[in-house]
Amino acid sequence: MGSKQQLRIASLLPSTTDICTSLGLQSNIVGITHECDYPSTIPLISHTRITDGNNHDQSTPQEHHRPLTLTVSHIDPSTQSQSDIDTAVKTSLHNGISLYHLNDTALSDAKPSIILTQSLCDVCAVSEADVQKEVTCHLPTSKLLSLEPESLQDVADTFVSIADACGVRERGVDLKRFFFEDIDKVSLAVSLHVKDDKPPTIMFLEWIDPPFDGGHWIPDMIERSGCCVARAMSENKSTKKSVQLDWDRVYESDPDVVIVACCGFDLKRNIQDALSVQDKLKPLRAFREGKVFAADGNLYFARPGPALREGVAIMARVAFYGNRDVVNALDKLGFVPQEDVGWARLTFEVGSNEILDMEDLATIESCSYSKCHDDACKEGKLTYVDPKTGYTVFTELAHKSRGKCCGSGCRHCPYNHINVKDKSKKIQQPAFLYEGCSDNSEEQNVVFSHLSNIPTCSDVKILFFSGGKDSFLTIRKLVKQHKSMQNGESKPFHLILLTTFDYESRIIAHQEINIDTVIKQASHLEIPLLAIPLCRASGETYLSRIEKGLDAIRTRIDGVKLTLVFGDLHLDYIRDWREKELSAYPLEYPLWKTPYVDLITDLEASQVPVVLSASTKDGIKEGMFFTRDFMNKTIEMGLDGFGENGEFHSVAQVWSVSKDQALGLIANE
Repeated sequence: MGSKQQLRIASLLPSTTDICTSLGLQSNIVGITHECDYPSTIPLISHTRITDGNNHDQSTPQEHHRPLTLTVSHIDPSTQSQSDIDTAVKTSLHNGISLYHLNDTALSDAKPSIILTQSLCDVCAVSEADVQKEVTCHLPTSKLLSLEPESLQDVADTFVSIADACGVRERGVDLKRFFFEDIDKVSLAVSLHVKDDKPPTIMFLEWIDPPFDGGHWIPDMIERSGCCVARAMSENKSTKKSVQLDWDRVYESDPDVVIVACCGFDLKRNIQDALSVQDKLKPLRAFREGKVFAADGNLYFARPGPALREGVAIMARVAFYGNRDVVNALDKLGFVPQEDVGWARLTFEVGSNEILDMEDLATIESCSYSKCHDDACKEGKLTYVDPKTGYTVFTELAHKSRGKCCGSGCRHCPYNHINVKDKSKKIQQPAFLYEGCSDNSEEQNVVFSHLSNIPTCSDVKILFFSGGKDSFLTIRKLVKQHKSMQNGESKPFHLILLTTFDYESRIIAHQEINIDTVIKQASHLEIPLLAIPLCRASGETYLSRIEKGLDAIRTRIDGVKLTLVFGDLHLDYIRDWREKELSAYPLEYPLWKTPYVDLITDLEASQVPVVLSASTKDGIKEGMFFTRDFMNKTIEMGLDGFGENGEFHSVAQVWSVSKDQALGLIANE
């Protein structure tokens, strides 16, 4: 490029502006787009890290003014919906009219020696043809460098191409090397702490109304983050570009994680737009499990530049959101954008009514379908009309006349949905979602009885289980008590977990975790699980639903003797309510009044990570790990160290360790 003072860069892309900044050439930029960050405010790979040790110092010109703005857009994303923008883009492409306009006067005034543009996408920037026309007519001495990266490797190669064109090739080589070294650190942080043979799948939404997948370098980033691309992003796709999807295709791919990082939008806007399409996201398993995230798509994913490093880190951070080891390893890297700054876990409203809980009582409503059903049964009718929806519904009498469960998850199924295949998504009556370990071989260390192996007239403990730390610690205490009573024998423990959840959202009240998570816990620990869906519209009381659940147990085990077990710690009013309303049953409280120091010590001995799933207090966020330090800090804040007053709720990730370790069957050294 000749002498240093002659290097004058016109950057027609936010990504090339970022690259030049990382190369230490920011002061040589004389023209930028209306979308560029200048001076850069995002955490790019430091240009000092690139220039140190090289003899290519690009000294700042004696007088350096803010670069001229060289482009304008015919759309205003801040005032238009995604649907409106999509229509404008498609209309523009159809008519051959660019959405971006080049200010040729400003470009001529900037007197660039090199112009950086792209030939990848006419939607995202000024077209290469428009730039070429201007160079030919008015800037014949300016060099035009057009970029077209389609993969993560291509993106890194542009660092060298730009550096070479600007006379600082070694800086580009170094930037490329540091870029991949940092991305490899993200991959290593995941691989060292995740041994799962089935990595989580990510559905990356580059646009959400209508939905578009992430194209070009996005699939590479997903793989580098230790994850897999969702099927909708890879199957039957003939181009590397982003393509429009229909929601059914998104649903069919059933991704573990969804990232909403729409092109050109910051975190705040992506949160806003994701919340606006809640009904579209609701059928996804990721929605039910709280694994829908938003991110700053403009800074970390849409620009093919150095900040894709942060994008890869965000993907790993959200995909392994509850994995304490991965989170700690990523945080130590020093370049992962902070939660609520570069990305956020989305919290959706599940309805105007609070989800029922073990301490909540439903009230009988005049229009409740339960009353209509009971009246219809008394009159011997096979159907009744739902007062809320107007639909005709079969009564229990109709189902009994059929003689078996049809497997459809009917509202008044008298067979406890025994033939329903996907019970967690369909059941409306109490049903067993997991019946225990069926392997009774000597090699298999069976701790808990399979439901079918519990003899008639047995004593069975029913633990009211929410999936949180208190419930988990109660299991450990029960196992310890059971072992102490065996006198060296190894008789299976007759224990059943009982969980209530909201019928519509499939979420467990206050815990804010999906019923599928509790199924995962029960399956790993090999404890039978009875689930009771609760619905306010039914008009039934909480106690009547619990009694139906207990009846489901009596149906499976003749003459069973039930003892109800609770993980309450010290709230007298809750225990008093239980003693009054459930007085027909023996009640046990294994953790009652146990000092918190003893509880946290036992939790540490289990090695099971506990992650906060909900919070009602400032300074306490979902995703934090419940540890001894966390407990002490909450006490210092004047709060209950175990969140007994509703300050926070948690989920015990028992699947992170072996069953025996979680249950306390392995002696810790």
